[in-house]
Amino acid sequence: MSDFTPTQGRYLAYIHRYIEGFGLPPAESEIAEAVGVSPPSVNQMMKTLEKKGLIRRQPGVARSIEILIDPDTLPPWKGKRITRTVTEWVRVRPPAESLPADTKVYRLKITLRGASPPIWRRIETTDVTLGKLHELIQTAMGWTNSHLHQFEVGDLRLMDSRLFMDDFQDLGAMDYAGVRLSHLLAPQGSKKQLIYLYDFGDGWEHKVTLEAVSLVEPGVSYPRCTGGKRACPPEDVGGVWGFVDFVAAVTDPDHSEHDAMLEWYGPFDPAAFDPKEATQQMKEGLPEW
Repeated sequence: MSDFTPTQGRYLAYIHRYIEGFGLPPAESEIAEAVGVSPPSVNQMMKTLEKKGLIRRQPGVARSIEILIDPDTLPPWKGKRITRTVTEWVRVRPPAESLPADTKVYRLKITLRGASPPIWRRIETTDVTLGKLHELIQTAMGWTNSHLHQFEVGDLRLMDSRLFMDDFQDLGAMDYAGVRLSHLLAPQGSKKQLIYLYDFGDGWEHKVTLEAVSLVEPGVSYPRCTGGKRACPPEDVGGVWGFVDFVAAVTDPDHSEHDAMLEWYGPFDPAAFDPKEATQQMKEGLPEW
């Protein structure tokens, strides 16, 4: 049994959920708002948690709370959704390595959730905006930019507001204009992945994981795709389960839907993928609609 009271557990649950979602601890003002108490009450609670050996902080350093107990012993956070403004996030983030942005290369693995066998790509890119990252994911995977998309980090949803017009604010999302890859995938943060959702109907979720940050290699042109497995599903196939049915039909001449699928899409090899072709598509960019 963990040595904390229900109230202390609520504080710890919020702090853990926040760090899990954003890669750095919350400010005391954010804890106060979430728990529904005054900032002085939060400060006193932090001292109590420190004294009990449940957390530690660096003296004089903001956002330095570290939980010292097994997260599995904590209750789930049941308060309101944990969100932050991107501008605030960028402002308070600890500085990354002292390398200039144009000398860094981010190695990302993009995995299509729910696909079996796995469908994935590994790409390398310099620091780019989320708008450009959207293009790189689309072209590396093999999508055609025919539907809406969004990025998710923790409970934060980021979209291109130009695509939503007056409905944008009603969706509870934030405009990703100006937000860069380095802002969301901080190498020193505990959160090294984000979700890219494409086609709100079919619901294609991609897990984008930061695998490494390295120096630009002389003579190498970025972005590039360095690996991957299996073909991208067709657009409008009906999500993961629709894709399963499609592959079963299109690859089996005896299937009752084989001819219909060939007429709808044409021949399809689910195992086909060429990283060189993906790299070429990444460099050419998305088609203009």
